[in-house]
Amino acid sequence: VACLQRLVGFRLANVYDLDAKTFVLKLSKSGGATATGESEKALLLIESGVRIHTTAYAREKSESPSGVTLKVRKHVRTRRLEAVRQGGADRIVQ
Repeated sequence: VACLQRLVGFRLANVYDLDAKTFVLKLSKSGGATATGESEKALLLIESGVRIHTTAYAREKSESPSGVTLKVRKHVRTRRLEAVRQGGADRIVQ
């Protein structure tokens, strides 16, 4: 979870589903620019019940988004990531 702390303050740009349990969240830092002048971006891969980590590898997305993906896009797109926490030694990330 410590490696995800650098994403605090990023905004959700989009959500993609790779399969029924795996999602990629495209995050961008508003106002923060890299040396080339572009905004800082990150891809967060979430596999339900298995793993959560950032990635630089662009994966194949499904041709049409699932209902879950559309719902997530509708309600949380453009929202800011405010905190990343793990309760004790649990395998739950909030």
